[in-house]
Amino acid sequence: MKDYLRRHIWILSKLYENPKGLTYKEFEYEWGRTELNSLKTPLPKRTFADCLRAIEEAFDIQISSDVRNGYRYRIVNREWLEKDNVKDWLLSAFAVNGLLQDSKGLRDRVMYETIPYGNGHLLKILECMKKNQVVNLLYQDFFDDEPCEILLEPYFVRVFHQRWYVIGVMLNAPEGEEPEERTKQGRIRRYALDRVHRIFATEDTFKMPRGFTVDSYFADAFGIIVEPEVLKAERIRIKATDINHRRDYLRKLPIHWSQREVENHSDYSIFEVTVMPTYDFIQHILSMSSEVEVLSPNYVREEVVRWVKEIAKIYGLKTLDF
Repeated sequence: MKDYLRRHIWILSKLYENPKGLTYKEFEYEWGRTELNSLKTPLPKRTFADCLRAIEEAFDIQISSDVRNGYRYRIVNREWLEKDNVKDWLLSAFAVNGLLQDSKGLRDRVMYETIPYGNGHLLKILECMKKNQVVNLLYQDFFDDEPCEILLEPYFVRVFHQRWYVIGVMLNAPEGEEPEERTKQGRIRRYALDRVHRIFATEDTFKMPRGFTVDSYFADAFGIIVEPEVLKAERIRIKATDINHRRDYLRKLPIHWSQREVENHSDYSIFEVTVMPTYDFIQHILSMSSEVEVLSPNYVREEVVRWVKEIAKIYGLKTLDF
């Protein structure tokens, strides 16, 4: 079984790293040279074909080989896959893993961004999401003295800043909340899996709202915080300077999918994003220090200024009234 999985991952990694494809002979030659194939076993064409079919089914991809392509096997729906963030992430992760397995010398030269806590609950959450089962969480936030039980309809999961979160409708209202407020509208909450003590599936099930997706839920969010009852999405103008090439970094890694460069000057650019100005967004702006400046709207700019003044106090600096 171990060799079976290794062979599949190896073939997948070769398909992923070679967009133009490889012929069967090239696969066969490379398989004979890889460190994974320590016993130097052959790669029969029938076995190769079985692997391709299994990879197609497991990853929902299309692999073809025709005479016009020189009988090269390649992923034909690659562009579509690159638009599907989850599938593209899974494929690239497996491809990198295959390459690391293929070359032992690389294992001590590659570092992943680890997620230190919460991974153990992720598979259970995903299994409950698959069956639309209500889950019971024993959850303790940082500001709570004791853990509490939460009944949750798990809609989505998301990783953000090295934490897994589960997002869904909380069915039992917090202590002290009035009964008339205990409705599903506005009851969508997020829970970090690193703060979950235990989780189990209940016998109750739920129905996902039609057309409600993780992308639509987070469309106006910078990160994990979504507070439509508190903040609305704003068109925020940001000035990015050439200090440390900040505007080049923003061009390559936008703050948000809505980001547009609306002005380009010799030493700075103006970018616009349409996003909720939540706590995590403000913190991200502050992380770029003097390299960026929020121009508008004014209340967002004032919130950044408030934080700058708080930071100045911590360091014993005098601030101007601005």
